[in-house]
Amino acid sequence: MRISRIITGAFSTLALLVGMGVTAPAANAEINVYTTPGEHTINGRQWRTWCEPYSRTARCTTQIKVAGVWTFNNLTYLPSPRTLWKGNPLATPGYHTVAGRKWFTECDTARTGRNGCRSYIDSTGRGNYVFNNLVQFGAIRSDLKSLYRYRPPADPKPTPPPSGSYSITRGPNTSNRAILTFDDCPKSLSSFKTTVKAFADMGISVALFPTGDCITAGRFDASYARSLGHYVFNHSVSHPQLTDLSKSAVIRQLGSPGVVTTYGRPPYGAYNSTVREAYAAVGMRIWTWTVDTNDWRGKSSSQLVSYVVNNVKGGDTVLMHMQWNGFNASAVRQMKDGLANKGVGLCRNNGATAVKPAGVTC
Repeated sequence: MRISRIITGAFSTLALLVGMGVTAPAANAEINVYTTPGEHTINGRQWRTWCEPYSRTARCTTQIKVAGVWTFNNLTYLPSPRTLWKGNPLATPGYHTVAGRKWFTECDTARTGRNGCRSYIDSTGRGNYVFNNLVQFGAIRSDLKSLYRYRPPADPKPTPPPSGSYSITRGPNTSNRAILTFDDCPKSLSSFKTTVKAFADMGISVALFPTGDCITAGRFDASYARSLGHYVFNHSVSHPQLTDLSKSAVIRQLGSPGVVTTYGRPPYGAYNSTVREAYAAVGMRIWTWTVDTNDWRGKSSSQLVSYVVNNVKGGDTVLMHMQWNGFNASAVRQMKDGLANKGVGLCRNNGATAVKPAGVTC
């Protein structure tokens, strides 16, 4: 595959330019927007970067504001000895598959320079590789601690969830209608859009819980889903076992590039007192499920339809996943019809939803 095909598609025009090795002219030549913590305006566009410890060096996350929303642009790993990266796919030239995701890395090329590597992720599963991160080789900077002082300001305080008793398993759906929910990441952006459009055309609203990694990979469009009347909530950044993390680490998993909103589903449905405290600290409520389809075990669409129709009752929250066989129009239509025959309705679609809704209206 030629490199010209590798760099196709991007999270934004500027992200594409970065992936091609083209640097946008800076308003202030002394500012490297990718390694200078803080907020910057470059040629009329707003950027922000923050850094955190990574191994013996630091990793900086850069976002750009698109249509008023902070959007992931790329990661930059600050200089460290090449020997520390031995065996790491982000610093090993060639194609790699990690946790089912495909990457391409190039090092010491005209595009990267003689002391660095660039990695690109297959954003659609069809060979469309998008620039994701840069690894720099060299001496470790002596001022790393000074880089950790800036953190992005908190998002506006979310609208508080409804008062009164709250069920973690039923979540914010207080109606007598069941709601279908889907976790993780669809197979491609095009299939995702087709599927959620079909759901809306059926007159139903679903709750979607993508990971931040899925959003970064370009396989999920939160704005598009909300515009069709679906709810989009948090499912962490990288899908770790949150109960193994510190409170501060859990809080990071509840932030960007994941969905910053009012409700979230911890990976595997696992939470403890530390996880609960972290969710509360960011103004987010935990929402798990009442009916687990176990679709990830490879059940066919017909098996999932049968399970949902036979086991779901009014008010239930049904767990499925966007990469498995329940996430398609035919299966959901059969679920809707089968449940209707036994007097159970699915969450009705009431039009566009908010980024931080106080609840779910079915």
